[in-house]
Amino acid sequence: MLHLKDWRCFSVKQKLKSWLVIILAGMYFFYEFIQMNMFNSLDNTFQVTFALNAMQIGLVSAFYFLADSILLYPVGSILDRVSSKKMIMIGMLMCIFGTLMIASATNSWFLVGARFMAGLAAAFCLLSILRLATQWFPAEKMGQVSGVVVTLGMLGGAVSQTPLTWMIERLGWRHALYDVAILGAVLMVLIGVIVKDAQSQNSFTDFRGAVKPNGVRPLKAIISNKHNWYNGLYVSTMNLPIMILAGLFGSNFMSQSYGFNALDASSISMMIFIGTIVGSTVLGLLSDYLKERRRLMKIFAWASLFLFIIILFGPKLSYVGYLLIFFVLGFVTAAQVISYPVAQELNSRRLSGAALGFISVIIMALPMVLQPLTGWIMDLVHQGAAGVYVLRDYQYGLSLLVVGFVISIACAYLLPETYGVNIDESN
Repeated sequence: MLHLKDWRCFSVKQKLKSWLVIILAGMYFFYEFIQMNMFNSLDNTFQVTFALNAMQIGLVSAFYFLADSILLYPVGSILDRVSSKKMIMIGMLMCIFGTLMIASATNSWFLVGARFMAGLAAAFCLLSILRLATQWFPAEKMGQVSGVVVTLGMLGGAVSQTPLTWMIERLGWRHALYDVAILGAVLMVLIGVIVKDAQSQNSFTDFRGAVKPNGVRPLKAIISNKHNWYNGLYVSTMNLPIMILAGLFGSNFMSQSYGFNALDASSISMMIFIGTIVGSTVLGLLSDYLKERRRLMKIFAWASLFLFIIILFGPKLSYVGYLLIFFVLGFVTAAQVISYPVAQELNSRRLSGAALGFISVIIMALPMVLQPLTGWIMDLVHQGAAGVYVLRDYQYGLSLLVVGFVISIACAYLLPETYGVNIDESN
């Protein structure tokens, strides 16, 4: 028995409690997204402090995704067995510790270790929250819930841009990161007090015997499903503007290519997160309403490709023009949020945690490769002074995102339509 209660039978108080638990748990994703994307604000600082070029900055940043990728699938499997709250608390503690390590870094090798620690913490994040959401919400609400959780993450990404840049300019980067660690400690206390796993009698998920359907090992069952690969590639390529542009090279792209100052450049980059905040909520609701995940995924993958080509190769725009187009890019790439309910609908409920873990490995493995590769291409074509890149350098390096959007389009066409129904219910 998978649906133990009907959502419509819940009182207003019970529904509000469900949303409070998930929103507070989602603040872990908010905090983690600050860690993930703060290198965009720290790029110039680290180039000067540790004498790093674009490829080296990309390589250091990539250690976050390497650590994340190593743990993501094991965490997904563990989540099918243990308390989601415990995983959230462990991950939050590691995340705070990683932030303190980065703030205390004295050389680039220490910075690599600190970034790796922050990446280890990230592995516990979205999977734990979404797994907790399956306890408090029915399947037909997961598009909406995923949208809200991703919105909280994007708010964290936005904080890592202009607000963090402002703090760095006024406090210095080390003090700014110590303040970020204090914020994490406050959020951890709130999560510890309020967030709870649902009691089994009130849960929408049955946890009994959650790992071996018909004796098939979870990893084998998930890997053998080609649609998990298509879905994972779709969400990872649609996520590249956040991972590569807003998370690392976006501010320098705007300042070095078009002459914007640091705060204006970070504000432009931040609009990707603001657009994703709006888009993830709207598209999550829309996909639940239409029950047609695949059609929306195709439409917005095409739109993402078109918009990014304009940004990269089109004529120079005004400051307001870039704010607008980066916002729209964030909105259309927010179609990635649809992939999370699709992952749960394409796999047995008993494998939902492991399936999300496998797909998240793909999401994190791609920027692990592409961040240093983007920097390497920029350094390869670069002909000017060290650390000072021009539009042509960024056009070559960021063309990898164009390739990524083409892949996302192909994957959207290869996926089946789930109509918002889990495979357990459709059989």
